Amino acid sequence: MRRTYLTSVAATSLLVVASGAGGALTLAADGSPGTFDPAAVSGSATLGQWESSPAERDALTAALAGFGTTYPNVQVDQETVAGDYRAQMITRFGAGSPPDVFYVNAEYARDWADEGFLLPLDDYIAAQGFDTDPFIAPYLDIFKGSDGKTYGLPKDGNTIAMAYDTSVVASAPATMEELVAVAQSLKGTGTLKAPLCLNPGLDRGLAFLYAQGGDLLTADGTASAIGDPASVAAIQWYLDLFRDGLGMTASDMGDGWCGEALGKGDAAIVFEGGWLLGAMAATPDVQWAFAEMPTGSIGEKVTISFTAAYGIGADSANPDQGWTVLQYLVGPEGMRTWTEGGIAVPSRTDVPVPAGFDVIVQGAAYSRPGSGFMKGYNDVQKAFQDAFILEIQNQTYSAEAVATATQAAIEAALGAS
Repeated sequence: MRRTYLTSVAATSLLVVASGAGGALTLAADGSPGTFDPAAVSGSATLGQWESSPAERDALTAALAGFGTTYPNVQVDQETVAGDYRAQMITRFGAGSPPDVFYVNAEYARDWADEGFLLPLDDYIAAQGFDTDPFIAPYLDIFKGSDGKTYGLPKDGNTIAMAYDTSVVASAPATMEELVAVAQSLKGTGTLKAPLCLNPGLDRGLAFLYAQGGDLLTADGTASAIGDPASVAAIQWYLDLFRDGLGMTASDMGDGWCGEALGKGDAAIVFEGGWLLGAMAATPDVQWAFAEMPTGSIGEKVTISFTAAYGIGADSANPDQGWTVLQYLVGPEGMRTWTEGGIAVPSRTDVPVPAGFDVIVQGAAYSRPGSGFMKGYNDVQKAFQDAFILEIQNQTYSAEAVATATQAAIEAALGAS
């Protein structure tokens, strides 16, 4: 696999890096970035993506239409990567034939960067003078590799918030204690299968873990903290919601996800991101609202954030064209069109927030990354979720068992870093 990046170009003279037609990135004689003018680029680029819904397809199509107007000399060929996106892309990386620009989920961004799959974007950023200051820091920082270089720019962001059925819940609980009290008052009432729909994994559970004083890692990120008493107590608090019949998983309710549970009236309170808005539009008879995550024992607001970026492959055949597409889609104009599609919120502070996403955006100010903040996070998440589900199924509800399994995965991931 090619691991030679733009910064390795011989610095004996002023060079033009042109991996496809119309290359425009110049390097100065000392190898530092010179200039890049995206308007001077011509040719084509493939854009690889997953497609979660027709709404996502329509939003991206609209953004690319704007790109075509602004940069008519670059043709974009969209390619939906079907099936397991991550697995399919790794196969493409191994064959040296990735799309020129593509989605990169924060969950595995660090792994892809460290494995040499991604092209550092720093030279393009510097040469064009592309301003990254407007990006919300938690969304931007997650795409830096272990070497400190930037391997992706966030295309959008989301935080986890609390959504509740306003016909059942009179006012949103502001603390975890109030959440438990509301859930206890609703247990066994009406058609609810459980007051709360809860995920058994860290994709939601991490927000509760943080709120109740737990953590996965020590402050410097070099060791596991999941076995610490505070973390075990936080896991136990979350498990007890299931033990006490206050919460159930979506699958145990017979639903595909917690948004469906809210829409069908199987649960009164769920914890989701901005994607819930589009889903709930299909159930107009359900009256619901977003609220911030309840405050836990730490006494301050906290939630988790999720984001995805556009990246360029280390083996991209057309990196200049790929960057031209990328910088438009994550720029203010492209992102405005993309987020107007109603499936995500801007990762930039200079792009208006679409209606209904205010609470989601508020959470970014006090959020912690929900994934990708350590190498091997996917294995850690799987270990936690598998152990958590087993405790629910066996009705043993042991936080120690969950912590032990998760700690082993964390230590293995840290040892491989």
